[in-house]
Amino acid sequence: MKDKIKAQLEQLNDRERFMVYAAALTLAVFIPYQFLWAPLMNTVEDRRLKIEKQENDLAWMQSHLAEVKSLSAVSRTATTGQPLYGVVEKTAREKFGGDIRVQQEGKKGIRIQIKNSGFDEIMVWLDDLQFRHKIYVKDFKIDSEKAVGRVRASILVES
Repeated sequence: MKDKIKAQLEQLNDRERFMVYAAALTLAVFIPYQFLWAPLMNTVEDRRLKIEKQENDLAWMQSHLAEVKSLSAVSRTATTGQPLYGVVEKTAREKFGGDIRVQQEGKKGIRIQIKNSGFDEIMVWLDDLQFRHKIYVKDFKIDSEKAVGRVRASILVES
């Protein structure tokens, strides 16, 4: 095959041979550049930009750390004077009305039983308990009701 290619190149005039060699050299440079170097450089640039963005995010977070700590302290002190049972019962009654039952369970736990409520409503309420009042879910059981989208739940919370 090598001899066949040499024979075909010898049949070409000098100008055509020069063009074939120039095309071969161009391909020898272009293909590695296009399929190896360029993707590698694009990946390096993408990573550099990602790192730069994350460094900016970190700097912003560090600059706001004191504000977050102060707001967290204010949030904690706002609810420390209220008993757990009172907070849970009050917020549950406001959210779900009369379809609940709240009872003390153990020394630190409060069990809430909610009937015929939307799953999303329960999750929003639990999220509010956790982030606003620092009350955490220890046990969570949920069953569907007959009506579509409605559930009954038994939830154990502690502070």
